[in-house]
Amino acid sequence: MQAAWDAIKAARRIVIKIGTKSILLDDRSFDFKTMAALIHDIKEMVRTQGKEVVLVTSGAVTAGMRKLGWNERPRDLVAQQVAAAVGNPLLLNEYVRMFDDTPVAQVLLAQQDLSNRKSYLHFSNAMEMMLKLKVIPVLNENDVVSIDELADTSSGESGKDYNFSDNDVLSALVAASINADLAVIMSDVDGLYTRKPSAKDACFIPYVADLTSDIIAMGQEGSKAGRGGMATKLKAAQICTMSGVWMVICHAKKTDIGKLVSDGARCTVFKPLERMPGKKIWMVFAANVSGKIMLDEGAVKAVEGGASILLPGVVATAGEFHEGEVVEVWDRGRSRLIGKGLSNHSSHEIERLIGLHRKDREAFKKESASEVILRENFASLS
Repeated sequence: MQAAWDAIKAARRIVIKIGTKSILLDDRSFDFKTMAALIHDIKEMVRTQGKEVVLVTSGAVTAGMRKLGWNERPRDLVAQQVAAAVGNPLLLNEYVRMFDDTPVAQVLLAQQDLSNRKSYLHFSNAMEMMLKLKVIPVLNENDVVSIDELADTSSGESGKDYNFSDNDVLSALVAASINADLAVIMSDVDGLYTRKPSAKDACFIPYVADLTSDIIAMGQEGSKAGRGGMATKLKAAQICTMSGVWMVICHAKKTDIGKLVSDGARCTVFKPLERMPGKKIWMVFAANVSGKIMLDEGAVKAVEGGASILLPGVVATAGEFHEGEVVEVWDRGRSRLIGKGLSNHSSHEIERLIGLHRKDREAFKKESASEVILRENFASLS
């Protein structure tokens, strides 16, 4: 733990996410006490400690509901989008007012903004300049044009594997994309427990060195006010740790963020792994997955040994994808995901070439078929 606190204290670039229930009171009005304490600490970290801070905030939909006089969160997606549109300026106005002379920038992200490689890089570049200018970027998902946070995309009806479903995950993706040192998830719980914190036999977990399947299974359902829960926080922890970013879960109303970063506090700390190259971080965590490529046993061994993915080793595809899109790569024999990569061919072209390879090897040799996925465009997950 001492090594963890030393790393957290040394963190220069920090992403802080605060949840809906942390900045709003039970009557859906703003919790100015909690917001003021957080903003004071952020300003001090930037001005006196030279840290760079990004703030990811929830609460727009709920704030908009109060303004519109709605007592219950509407199920209709368009109504939720309207509430977000009304709530976002209310939310930003409070941050601008409370940050006072510190410049604040609003950044509203739709999931496709991070999925598209060019947009992802433009976003990262803009964030770099903001931080150099000591601007505080205030981020939220753009629910007015992107419903991926509001809608349930788990059914897979869209044919795409969307990359974030709430601001816990968004904050982790942002931390990964800007090479942050630390991500702090401020919530209505003080960290991870073995069971629901209200359970008599629940045990608090202060430090997670390895995100095992048992740890991930401890995720709980989200609350009515916000969209997240411990499950999304653990998904965020997976993204952060695999991207080389330390992550902390703490209680927003009980934690002094300035003291946490400088001296430690009650929270759960997640230890990171070695940071992935930037392009592979994007492929694994930010890009939408458009389909799957299934490999035979020999191809799996070759890929895990560092080779590119060649057409003779591909036995099938799943889903419809185009050249240049990100796909999952599966070991068909063992039904396991081994990585993600950029496909050099569409699913239709791969299937055509698979059929040709099986029926007429000589004709296949005449095809100018390159690698399906180059090794530099493949990120291993096995």
